[in-house]
Amino acid sequence: MFMKINKNKGLNMKVITMESSAFRSLTEQIAEIAAHVRAASGDKKAASPDRLLTTREAAHLLNVSTRTLQRMRSEQRIGYVVLRGKCRYRQSEIDRLLEACAVNEDAATPQELKRNHTLRTGGNQKEGGHRSWNCSHETTSRAGCRS
Repeated sequence: MFMKINKNKGLNMKVITMESSAFRSLTEQIAEIAAHVRAASGDKKAASPDRLLTTREAAHLLNVSTRTLQRMRSEQRIGYVVLRGKCRYRQSEIDRLLEACAVNEDAATPQELKRNHTLRTGGNQKEGGHRSWNCSHETTSRAGCRS
């Protein structure tokens, strides 16, 4: 390895030259280290507890009013926790609901096509004429869910 100091225009840069095999070896080691760091940070995310969201935060993420969110609670369409008299929603529950309302773009079976059609058209409306999210635990783009 050879090092040369270049003092051009006030910059203090070091030019390092090395054989290509040594450079390849170094980049492979850096890639291995990066993979270990990614894996370790992924484990921390998986082990961290769900964030609890306020009613306003959950309603904003679902793009519904707080009243609609209250209706979803009453109809047991969304899970929640009560802390000190206030409703909180787990981030994983919001994610589950959004995933349940996702239209499968690669629908191949008749069941998937029917499910996509139900999501896009709103499916069966509840009595009373109001629409609520037509997503159950079995369903999988949020674009078809009605609020």
